[in-house]
Amino acid sequence: MSTPDDDLHGWQAVFLLVFFGAAGGGLYLVGWLTRPSFLYDNPLVCAAIAGGACFPARWLAERFAWWNRLEQRRQARRDRLLKRALADARHRARTGSRRRIGWAEGLIRAGRILVGVPIALGSLAIVPLGIAAGNDNQQLVADGPVQQAVVVSVEEDKWSKYDDVIVKVARPGDGVPVEVDGGNDLDPRPAVGDTIDIVVDPGDPGYPVAAAVDWSTPWWAWPLGIVLTLLCLWMGVAIAFG
Repeated sequence: MSTPDDDLHGWQAVFLLVFFGAAGGGLYLVGWLTRPSFLYDNPLVCAAIAGGACFPARWLAERFAWWNRLEQRRQARRDRLLKRALADARHRARTGSRRRIGWAEGLIRAGRILVGVPIALGSLAIVPLGIAAGNDNQQLVADGPVQQAVVVSVEEDKWSKYDDVIVKVARPGDGVPVEVDGGNDLDPRPAVGDTIDIVVDPGDPGYPVAAAVDWSTPWWAWPLGIVLTLLCLWMGVAIAFG
């Protein structure tokens, strides 16, 4: 049976990661097939549900002998490696030599670090970058200035079954047609020739934002971001240094 301090090395960790990916991907696929739906609009919720499902899934898997055999093999392999390391340490203490790492072991270590460290570092950016991305447009609209632009086209989004639309306006100053971020969320939906309020990003003039859209970050984004950060951080550290 798995112990509380077991960090699931080896195939158990692989199976758990596969389950997490399959569960999260499956939920989002269901949301995509049934769109418009809550799951399709909130893919992070799919990841959170999949992460929570890993705990009962592991508990159920521990009822089967094949899962326990994976752990027993891992423990036996760890015991053999520990005995070998102790024997090597005694030999080095007697001879004064240093332990040499084989090319295969070094390659595996390097590969784990190359995979795990970016995951761990990337997890630390989930909350600040994710929340900041949601607040960027809110701050942009607050800073202004709000300008008026004429809608030049309202096209159906061919990749969506929500009847979503892509709204383009004539950019103030040069009249170049540019897509409005949040144009689909305008209520009522604008028509060609209508005038809407926008704010143009000074750093990216091709990125006008609809000023009438509520860009505030939902309350659940904070706890969800923290949970995802901790899960990804644990995963990256376990892969790199476990």
